[in-house]
Amino acid sequence: MIQRMDTTDRPDGTTLALDPDPAPAFRAELARHIHAFHSRTVPYEARRFGLVLRDADARLLAGMTGLVSWGWLFVEAVWVDDAQRGRGTGRRLMNAAEAHARAQGCHSAWLDTFQAEGFYRALGYERFGALDDYPGGQSRAFLRKRLG
Repeated sequence: MIQRMDTTDRPDGTTLALDPDPAPAFRAELARHIHAFHSRTVPYEARRFGLVLRDADARLLAGMTGLVSWGWLFVEAVWVDDAQRGRGTGRRLMNAAEAHARAQGCHSAWLDTFQAEGFYRALGYERFGALDDYPGGQSRAFLRKRLG
């Protein structure tokens, strides 16, 4: 339920409201406006992709989603089933994502994580920032890697 936040009557008729669960259509509209603003200086270009690993029964074993934009790969999400961990599956996903990004003209990759920093560091990613006081006393780390 949308809650009106600003109860002052405005001469221009504007209102400010809190939407605790914004609809995908609103989020897409907002993104269009942001991209249009940025396009005044740099044309917006972004392509999403996903990698999926399934077994013979079509059960999901691992996957990742990413975004290629302005010469960068953003690693959005990576998941590996517990039974696949320690078997090179995550490394295989990341290698495939980075190869795809290089083929799309990307020079670098970035991501954020709060539980798998060691995994990404082993793949050559380096920390460039962090948010402290994440759940359980952890840090949310921001990492990057040159793909050249």
